[in-house]
Amino acid sequence: MPASPQTRRHSMNYFENSKILVPIDFSDQSKEAVETGVKIAGKNENVLVLHVVDPAQLYGLDDNGGYELGGGMAAGTFNWEGAAKIDANHEVTAMNQMKDMFGGDEFRDVQFFTAVDSPTEGITRFASDHKIDLIVLPSHGRSGVKRLLLGSVAEHVVRAAHCPVLILRR
Repeated sequence: MPASPQTRRHSMNYFENSKILVPIDFSDQSKEAVETGVKIAGKNENVLVLHVVDPAQLYGLDDNGGYELGGGMAAGTFNWEGAAKIDANHEVTAMNQMKDMFGGDEFRDVQFFTAVDSPTEGITRFASDHKIDLIVLPSHGRSGVKRLLLGSVAEHVVRAAHCPVLILRR
């Protein structure tokens, strides 16, 4: 919960002691975003790091939101039970990668989570469910045609989130 007005007068950090969500994709910008989240929160235990495993990519769906499955497999023959195992394996892998990437003392007590969802939905749903006060989100700075074709997760999160979003520009 953000600081009260009386507390804010004595503190320059409005979000100190607030719950801060930092969604990551394992890029260099991700580590910087977690470092920023820790600085803002004041306490590592107030920082929640989330990696959203995008099922569209796991199941061979194309990157532009299409519905063709990889390997020429028809949608009616898709093995959803096998897909659930793929999701679980990717979540375990992501958790292990997060612990490796953020294993230093400066990240002690930071909380780590994974979710299987579209990036925007996964981030905003998690933020709402966990009563997050601020989302700190790295941006890859795409512009022009790439941004139009791929969309911008950061832009979509800003529009859909229930709380403030801090976009870290590269």
